[in-house]
Amino acid sequence: MISTSVYKSWEAIQKEKYDHIAKHTDKELFSRIFHKKLILDIGCGCGYLQKTFSGDFIGIDNDAEMLAKSVAIFPKVRGDGNFLPFKDGVFDTIISIDTIHLIKWYDFLRVLKPGGLVLFSLFFNDENYDEKKKLLRKKVSDLVVLQEFDMHTKEKEHVIVAIKPG
Repeated sequence: MISTSVYKSWEAIQKEKYDHIAKHTDKELFSRIFHKKLILDIGCGCGYLQKTFSGDFIGIDNDAEMLAKSVAIFPKVRGDGNFLPFKDGVFDTIISIDTIHLIKWYDFLRVLKPGGLVLFSLFFNDENYDEKKKLLRKKVSDLVVLQEFDMHTKEKEHVIVAIKPG
């Protein structure tokens, strides 16, 4: 578990990362991800994503301290991303930045609407790039990948945007 003091020091890094995601994601696709959608943020932490982008967010994280110290105001649930406490097919978009590697089960598919989008990213280094990319692609293997790219900021990220068929 990451302490909130350490995570708080990453706010500028996270902001840079989100800005790069916005810049590199196809503009029409980016609009579809965030515009007037119910968005689940798995591993929402202190809420930096919600502070950066607009949308109707619900965040889930297993760290009560981070949820309590959230910098953004949005509904938050303390819970496990493997077993999501939501009805089937309620979310238009699911986002997980730097957390999806911790999710072993695919419950996110259950709560994602048909035609719903996911935006997942995972940090990597030169030694584990292929492994992280393969893991991320496996997470979306039941979805149709719409865009995939790498970012090289202070952290290197592999990003995938995919849609649930149906």
